[in-house]
Amino acid sequence: MRKILWLAAAVASLMVSQARADEKLPVTGKTCTELQAFYKTLPFTDILPMPAGPVKVSGKPSDLTIGFSQTGFNHPWRIAMLAALQAEACRHPNLKLVVLDGNVDVAKQSNDVHDLLTRGVDAVLLSPVESAALAPAARAVMAANIPLIVMDRDVPTDKTLFIGQSNVTMAEGVAGKMAKDLGGKGNIVVITGLKGSSPAVDRDQGMKNVLAKYPGIKVLATGDGQWIRDPAVPLMEDFLTTYPKIDALFSHAEESSWGAELAIARAGRCKDHIRIYTFDGSNAGFKAVKAGTFQADGNYTPYIADIGLRAALYALMKKPIPGEKTYRFPGHELVLPDSPVVTAANADQWIGRGWGDFEPTADPCRK
Repeated sequence: MRKILWLAAAVASLMVSQARADEKLPVTGKTCTELQAFYKTLPFTDILPMPAGPVKVSGKPSDLTIGFSQTGFNHPWRIAMLAALQAEACRHPNLKLVVLDGNVDVAKQSNDVHDLLTRGVDAVLLSPVESAALAPAARAVMAANIPLIVMDRDVPTDKTLFIGQSNVTMAEGVAGKMAKDLGGKGNIVVITGLKGSSPAVDRDQGMKNVLAKYPGIKVLATGDGQWIRDPAVPLMEDFLTTYPKIDALFSHAEESSWGAELAIARAGRCKDHIRIYTFDGSNAGFKAVKAGTFQADGNYTPYIADIGLRAALYALMKKPIPGEKTYRFPGHELVLPDSPVVTAANADQWIGRGWGDFEPTADPCRK
């Protein structure tokens, strides 16, 4: 019988559920039966593969407890990441998960990591709100001599392993499509992800790498969209008020892009046909590309936490991690393969292979 431990931000007490095959797990609302079927669709199960069944670690009790400190569950991408983690956990009946919601708050998430250590977890999985701000918490895990697997957003300090796709090369692909569509000239605005987070830094760098070759493309303004919809609306409204001619938006997240599209419609600027280039790789985003709402979607998958759990188990079993390498930060990284940028030309091939079962937000410029 597997235990999933879940501490909700608004609830002081700890809720424990015995996860039967037909019992819905926290946040994702999926059962282990559903998750084991879902596991077969995950894109990287061949990376650090493990057979199903109990995991045996020398010198450890028969049950293992893995802690996961997530940035927050305010975004469907984050929930999809958790689903991949739960799917892997459901394959191993002696694993327990402790999942903590960081509420997109640095102080809360730092406390969460220390809470996991107090609970005596055997390994910590961390997807940090901000890179530098979570470095002290990461150092605390390493000081406890247990594996620390960092996913999606990195920390500039020692860790067992960082796992993620390359946001730099992915952004280069999206920006290259934008530059080609614009014919190498035009005015663009940029809505980034959360300032200080490694994906936002890297996606910005990838865009700049491409635009350095196109002096005719001018970046008019940049704002922090925080990966979500609400901040993007007033940002785009300000851009539209300030600049009478905007040819394209380079947005780090689909949610921000849908917010920007709403601002464009409210401003009566649909006729300007501002092109939108975005990231996140959801099925809804791919449908929006096919419909012409977005011109490109960087195909960055949330389905990496299953690899993170396997990496933690490899570390506990002292197995080598194939493909890991040293890099610019202390510790090692495992760079996952890039997925193709989704455009109108290949959207049909990718719809159904992304994440999420929700529909795209209705395009307010296409009513």
